[in-house]
Amino acid sequence: IKNAKRGLNINVIDKPYNLKRFYLQWQKLNHVYDDYGKIHDLTYISMFILQLLDGEGTTQKELCDILYFPKQTVNKVILSFVKRGYAAMAENPKDRRSRLIVLTEKGKEFQKKVISHIEQAELQAFASLSEREQEVITDLWEKYTSICINKINGS
Repeated sequence: IKNAKRGLNINVIDKPYNLKRFYLQWQKLNHVYDDYGKIHDLTYISMFILQLLDGEGTTQKELCDILYFPKQTVNKVILSFVKRGYAAMAENPKDRRSRLIVLTEKGKEFQKKVISHIEQAELQAFASLSEREQEVITDLWEKYTSICINKINGS
């Protein structure tokens, strides 16, 4: 692209073909998760939080640490689950400073209905790969993620 004021050529970063393919497939899958969540009146984020909740209880900090979502975002989802009767807050016997988020019976039924479908699809998709393909895709994803994080964070 040419800068009209200075007459300079600015190199436009053209993503390599395979990176474009990778990115588009990643976005396609994210879009499918988002659409599926909307059918059940869930956001993409609330769906992943619902997947991690159980009858034993989970703290907000644990959810944030596992999912890398901001505390405010997780709190908003938790409050919506409590309001809808899917979750309740309970005392945390291990740490009185934090509360446990526990699925109610209504929440367990909703989780089973919504999340089991996704988990089955993911398990079937992964099982359709050979054991070696499963190892390769996981190893490469870990490597790619680690490099991206380091580059973005300036390491």
